[in-house]
Amino acid sequence: MPIPFCQSVCPGPHQKAGLPGLRSLILLVGRLLILGWLASAPAVMAQAQPNVVISGEVSAVVRKNILQHLGLGSEHCQISERRRAVLLDGADEKIRQALQALGYYHARWHSALSSNDQCWTITIELTPGTATTLDRVQVEIDGDARNDPAFARLLETSLPKTGEQLNHDQYETLKQSLQKLAQQRGYAESHFTRQQLQISLESQRADILLGFNSGPRYHFGSVNFEQAVFDDAFLAQFLPFSAATPFHAPLLGQFQQSLINSRYFDQVVVTQLPPERGTQQIPVQVVLTPGPRYSTSLGVGVATDTGPRGSIGFRNNRANQKGHRYGADAQLSRVKSIISLEYQIPLQQPDTEFVTLKTGWEEEDTDSANSETWFVGAAHSRSLDNGWIRTLDLVYRVESFAVGDDRSSTELVVPGIGWQKTRADNPAYPFTGWRTRFSLRGAAESLGSDLSFLQLQGSGKYILPLLGGRLLGRLEGGLSLMSNFEEMPSSFRFFAGGDNSVRGYDYEELGPLNDGGDVVGGRHLLTASVEYDYPVYKNYALAVFYDVGNAFDNSSFTLKRSFGVGLRWRSPLGPIRLDLAFPDTSEQAFRIHLSMGPDL
Repeated sequence: MPIPFCQSVCPGPHQKAGLPGLRSLILLVGRLLILGWLASAPAVMAQAQPNVVISGEVSAVVRKNILQHLGLGSEHCQISERRRAVLLDGADEKIRQALQALGYYHARWHSALSSNDQCWTITIELTPGTATTLDRVQVEIDGDARNDPAFARLLETSLPKTGEQLNHDQYETLKQSLQKLAQQRGYAESHFTRQQLQISLESQRADILLGFNSGPRYHFGSVNFEQAVFDDAFLAQFLPFSAATPFHAPLLGQFQQSLINSRYFDQVVVTQLPPERGTQQIPVQVVLTPGPRYSTSLGVGVATDTGPRGSIGFRNNRANQKGHRYGADAQLSRVKSIISLEYQIPLQQPDTEFVTLKTGWEEEDTDSANSETWFVGAAHSRSLDNGWIRTLDLVYRVESFAVGDDRSSTELVVPGIGWQKTRADNPAYPFTGWRTRFSLRGAAESLGSDLSFLQLQGSGKYILPLLGGRLLGRLEGGLSLMSNFEEMPSSFRFFAGGDNSVRGYDYEELGPLNDGGDVVGGRHLLTASVEYDYPVYKNYALAVFYDVGNAFDNSSFTLKRSFGVGLRWRSPLGPIRLDLAFPDTSEQAFRIHLSMGPDL
């Protein structure tokens, strides 16, 4: 009466009907898993594939082409005998096609099928023979493309050479390349007038004879913008071409990328419309989905340099139909606070060139100095073709400051120029990348400033992969030229020490001292660092580092040094760094540094 399968799952004396015990349920699941595995075992075994054995003096290219033509990748060992016979019957034709595609028209072979209990095998005994070679390769270009350098470059790099082995794929690729290039460059009426591949089986020679008529080259036609927030005249400034420009498809990609880079739009779709043969023009349609007009930002953070800090920002991304923007930002911390307003005006190339008008207030209070500054200025920024960003600026500053026992105030008109460039394989966590910045600024009494000086600054950071981890190098320098340095405002003096300088020392702790032992900052700056981090668990890495540097006034100075270990965490908010640094000379034996922000 009892069924063995039911003995384990039916209710026992102390179990309620329909509610099997835990032990019974586990046994049931186990048996089901075993049965499922047994049922699937034949299917798993059936996935084994047959073998193809090719013997003879056969090159790797020939072998690969035969296997591709046979196409046995989808077959398995458990197919029927009838199916195997069908495959063997069709194998000879596929082998012939594979060989002739590579110029072997006189090859001899014998194919056979064998099998055992496990699987089956196709054996091919092959003698390829002598390959057919190219005797004549002739491509004639007619139409406007005859004088197009792009077609000359294509033929120079892709045209098969006389004496080379015939390859049918190479011949087809050449034809496709001609057609593709014609489409990219606006030859809407292009066509072949001659397509011949002549093969002499007796002489084993072949001729490629192609005639290609491009017809006239079309130009860009009208550009229709589908959107309702900007002037079409403003959007037309993004165009890298005009109506008189010969059509070139990559320019459409460049145009689309420029619109995306502008950050005005959530979606950009640029479409090439059918050519207008009567006018020999190719119209373009642009569908734009604007991004949000207003945006706000809130941020909090902490670092040993500044302590807790918070920030808030507001942006109007479309102040008018000409793409103007404005915004306000505030950043507050124990050491440094900034409030600023800015208005941005795009210029002739709106995605790469603009003018920014800016005004604001900033306050800095450190153990070395404190200052309060009001400023107003303008900057012209432009992204250059080589990837550098160049900035020209002119700022009027009123600064009250105290350094050591000295208190003063100054008015400065400061022109400046700067360059910066960043390259990284991964902006969030680069294994290879670099960042370089240079700036030159100054003031002159003859131009309305209270003092004259010239100041040069530069910094660089480089990241390279090494032994499964990363090697990071950092270098920063500054140079000031002036006669009365004691009048220099604290914001223009150089200090060293802190999270991003010489770790092991407090923020701006290093620099020349006055007679009272207070750090007053230096004319010049030199700091460097080398670091290695290695991933140890998921988004965590361990690091070791060595820092060196100082701020100084003349050639007689001492470089401060430190070394230490650190922990790195790639958090959802960005990289966070925790360092334990040991300085060579300091009141403290060690210092803990906490910082966050991008590596470059």
